[in-house]
Amino acid sequence: MRISILIPTKNEPLIDELIEEIHQVLEKLEHEIILIDKSGIRPKIKDAKLVLQRSDGLGKAILEGLPHAIGDVIVTMDGDFSHDPKDLLKMIQRIDGHDIIIGSRFVPGGITEDKSHRRLVSFFFRKIASLVLGLGIEDSMSGFAVVKRYVYENLDFNPIGYKINMEIMFKAKKRNYRFCEVPITFHERKAGESKTGLTFSGLKEAFTILRYIFELKMGLR
Repeated sequence: MRISILIPTKNEPLIDELIEEIHQVLEKLEHEIILIDKSGIRPKIKDAKLVLQRSDGLGKAILEGLPHAIGDVIVTMDGDFSHDPKDLLKMIQRIDGHDIIIGSRFVPGGITEDKSHRRLVSFFFRKIASLVLGLGIEDSMSGFAVVKRYVYENLDFNPIGYKINMEIMFKAKKRNYRFCEVPITFHERKAGESKTGLTFSGLKEAFTILRYIFELKMGLR
């Protein structure tokens, strides 16, 4: 099993530390790390491949990084330490019996350090997604996932904003792909600026997510 870790980045100050920790956690597994970067200034990166993102949005960053990946298993995670590299092994270990593994904050054993208002926003969108899309998943907003490569190759994706994993799960369910949730710890970012929250950009992203959910349901994506 070869593993490709795809990490969309934009001005993430601790990315070198994250790369080092991922390599330590996966040292006994064949793996690579690919950064899809939208910083505007080419970062100096070691021990990882660098792809300069041409499109906009985290979801499209994943699709831009995929052709550069050699793995038959694709991991997606955030670049700000909100997703703990220590959770990688237990997620990867479950992929043999499934097609998709979602790192979940909201199943038993999962932990989130999100502030109260972010938990409330997350709860609202998770319930909307569950009601409209019928995913049967507790953490449909998760950006932490382990996916067998053929899932990407066998489905067509047209993501907007941050939530490509929601589209993956919705379309994979129609194909009877097997997926499950594994508990993770979701940390507050250690450094850098959040791209979401109670800001204009955060509210804009919220409307984007609602649009995304209903367009998926209506078959427009």
